[in-house]
Amino acid sequence: MQTLNLKIIKLAKAVKLKMLEDTLRDYVSGCQVGELITCPFCHYIGKNKRGTAKVFPNNTFKCFACGEWRMLG
Repeated sequence: MQTLNLKIIKLAKAVKLKMLEDTLRDYVSGCQVGELITCPFCHYIGKNKRGTAKVFPNNTFKCFACGEWRMLG
């Protein structure tokens, strides 16, 4: 069985998180603080036809459907 070097795994994880953060920053950048948006992870829309993720002032967003909580930046 082959194994990967720990440095390669850490580098791949850092690159993936950087790409995810860039994508999410572009996704959330056009939104106002307190606005409900569609979650980029679960894409859930509630009964009232609004998104379930809320944008907070400290550059974070939280999805109340899937529980995803991310700080961008």
